[in-house]
Amino acid sequence: MSASSNGLSMDSNMLVDESCRREPRMDVVRIVEYTHFPRVDSESTPRLAFTRDVSASGMCIGADEPEPTDTMLRVTLRGVDGDPGITVVDRVVWCSPTQDGRWWIGLESMTDKHLS
Repeated sequence: MSASSNGLSMDSNMLVDESCRREPRMDVVRIVEYTHFPRVDSESTPRLAFTRDVSASGMCIGADEPEPTDTMLRVTLRGVDGDPGITVVDRVVWCSPTQDGRWWIGLESMTDKHLS
């Protein structure tokens, strides 16, 4: 069985029983820009993605490219008006392909500011 969310498909084995979560997730769709942290290449441009859910300790984003586990990312979460909102540093804790060739990326916050 598969489910679809925001144009990305997801296998049922990716669905998590919410009672197992340490904290609640908010189903929030926002645009994010991210780059590797620290930035090694001054020529690299930020990548665009969107959130699937957000919590105080992290978020899940849908992206076009995979990111290796334990990679540090500088993530700017845009507001509903599209203006840059908060910028955080997150660690990639998992990355999973979708059926349409994109990627779900689980991020753990290093700054606890996702819901500020």
